[in-house]
Amino acid sequence: MRRCFVLLLSVMIALPGCLGNDDHDHTEDSSYHFNGDEYNPARQAPDFTLTDQHGNLISMSDFEGKVVVVAFTYTSCPDVCLAIEANLHAVNNNDAIAGDENLVILSITIDPARDTQEHLLEWTNDRGYNWSHLTSDYWEDFENDNKTGVWDQYHLNVNNDHILSNHSDHSNHSEMSHQVAVLYPDNSTALLDGHHDMLPEENATGWNLTTSTLMMNNVSMNSSYYECCGNMLTEINGHEAPSDSSWWWVLYYWNETNSSWDYDPNKGADDIIIMHDTNHLAWAASNANLSQLPTPGMAMDMDHEHEHGESESADDEEIYTVGHNTVTFIIDMEGNKRIVHVGQDWTPSEFVEDLEYLLGHHSETDDMEHHHH
Repeated sequence: MRRCFVLLLSVMIALPGCLGNDDHDHTEDSSYHFNGDEYNPARQAPDFTLTDQHGNLISMSDFEGKVVVVAFTYTSCPDVCLAIEANLHAVNNNDAIAGDENLVILSITIDPARDTQEHLLEWTNDRGYNWSHLTSDYWEDFENDNKTGVWDQYHLNVNNDHILSNHSDHSNHSEMSHQVAVLYPDNSTALLDGHHDMLPEENATGWNLTTSTLMMNNVSMNSSYYECCGNMLTEINGHEAPSDSSWWWVLYYWNETNSSWDYDPNKGADDIIIMHDTNHLAWAASNANLSQLPTPGMAMDMDHEHEHGESESADDEEIYTVGHNTVTFIIDMEGNKRIVHVGQDWTPSEFVEDLEYLLGHHSETDDMEHHHH
């Protein structure tokens, strides 16, 4: 028995590499104290797929084995989000980590109705921000009843009232009222309030009004693009037009002169100019009773199943309210949420220190000199 123990000990001494740390063991070094709030224990970062400012699909799973920064911001924010974006720009250009292929920075909008792909491209180009800024045309990519949207997965409570209050005045039309009516195939209805501030400043289309209003009211949608008539809805709030074309979604626009819903087969949602052709739109299932379609201005009791912040997270993770405030995550090389920064009370230099550590740009001397919190 003793000979076996001595032999085993000899093998262990002869093969120190078998007991040594691998390249990622620095993340388990208790001598380092992060500047941000560390998850304890670390939690797996949920996957998502969104569209960047260049029209590319980006998923968290694309970056396996990399350190990923995920910041939730929006472009019309007057304060905290702009500070976060400026800090990320400084981090992205820091000499200590610039060009490291194992570092990825992602900004995800909390205002997708305004932060379209086209707007994000112009906004990032104007500021020289060259990392991915992500959005989507589909509300369910952000939050949905199954809690699989990126806001749900990262436990965000988005303060839409604050976001709306920060939209700039568009030529004194910020109080302009718009509505989108919906007539479902079972003849149930919805009348959704829109906001002029959610539309492009010039030549806002019926498609702009449709997508922004449905997003604002947490109503899911899907669409297809057709050469004949541009963008058309194929699904609203789970009511998907069947492939056999037994019914489909039809677009109507409100005729102020006749006080009636009109239909023009030669005009799609992209062709209708809001405030020129109409102020209100309707989408009706072709097999529904059109007389049931609500008219603009009607008072309706809107019953949305999903409301912000009313449910506890499945794993009791803290829920972060974003809008006036924001949150920035750092995901480690093992794909775990490792650090979180709430608000803007962090400096690029402190942020870079934590990134250097997770990227392995550190030495034992650095660890000993790092300040303790």
